[in-house]
Amino acid sequence: MKKTLLTLTTVLGLTIAGSAMADEAESLKQQELRACDMQAQQLPEEVRAKQQENCKCVVENTDYEALVEAKKSGDMAKVQEIKSEASQSCNGVQ
Repeated sequence: MKKTLLTLTTVLGLTIAGSAMADEAESLKQQELRACDMQAQQLPEEVRAKQQENCKCVVENTDYEALVEAKKSGDMAKVQEIKSEASQSCNGVQ
């Protein structure tokens, strides 16, 4: 009984932690989408749409769950790798 309760508690804890990480990842993604819009507003009209499209492409191709995990563990090399991969996947959009 104690083992079952411990297992259930562990699974529930991991589920809550996973859900919190997913929420944090989604929140970060939404913040970056808003940043794309704000940055685009400061650009000349003729380059605004292209820059906004590229920025949103990078956001859509970023693995935010992996990014949050890398930031929490302090692995800045992994953070840079994730951002670089997302940016490279959008090179054709520019």
